[in-house]
Amino acid sequence: MAITSISVDWGIDPRIVRITSTDALATITTAGYGLAQAANIEALQNGVFQWLPSDYVLIYYSNGEGFFTYDATTGDFTAAPTAPGSLSNTLASGRIFVGSAGNVATGVAMSGDATMANTGAITIANLAVTGAKMANNTVTSTQLALNTIQYAAIPMTAAQWNGMYAAPFVLVAAPGANKLIFVKQAVLEMTFVSAQYANGGAVALQYDSTVHGAGVAASATMAAATVNGYAASTSNMLAGALASGPLSTTVNKGLYISNATAAFDTGDSTWIVHLWYSVVATV
Repeated sequence: MAITSISVDWGIDPRIVRITSTDALATITTAGYGLAQAANIEALQNGVFQWLPSDYVLIYYSNGEGFFTYDATTGDFTAAPTAPGSLSNTLASGRIFVGSAGNVATGVAMSGDATMANTGAITIANLAVTGAKMANNTVTSTQLALNTIQYAAIPMTAAQWNGMYAAPFVLVAAPGANKLIFVKQAVLEMTFVSAQYANGGAVALQYDSTVHGAGVAASATMAAATVNGYAASTSNMLAGALASGPLSTTVNKGLYISNATAAFDTGDSTWIVHLWYSVVATV
């Protein structure tokens, strides 16, 4: 199996090099194929073939045809654009075209957090989807059926914790018209750094961004004394709550965390709000 003919279309730039090979696509795209065929090419040309970096190579192979670029150093043929703005109709199984560092569409396998089969099906790698990779560290209500229990792990810095008295911190964005976020429970996990918190007031989840923890309650409260007493990494669970009142105060409202009385200060520990909730439809 080999390259059986090679010719060049002169007078155009870039040149088109035409090759006929009895090998299949999988063979001609293996590393070093061109160097392995150097003796055949030299015999066909009665001398060494002079490759140019800008050459387009049109190869007629045993199971198809397509345009390629050629690396004379490595001997590799790579599927290439057939013309500016267009792509070759050849691509190895399971690969996708991605622009290379040299601005050339190159066939590569999807990797990292996900892989793709030659059917187009994408598989997400185990443990690839973390809270930090989700919008607001959660899944929106349009992505899951209503009434299902959803989980989110939302990180908070010490600055955000200390600032939530005057600037309530959003945990879940407003879910949309006629939808209500119903909190099942929350766990406030603190990773102790070096300094304890001081001052502050009762902490709770609430609907909307009303300052000073004065929004409509969405959970039970955690006393400031509890927070200020933490001198090591710890956690505290809050039960969900939904006070009776007008739907206008809770429906299509985001879920926030804030605190009453005064801002916490001096503390430098970080937090994760573990949240279990459902989005329910209202009339």
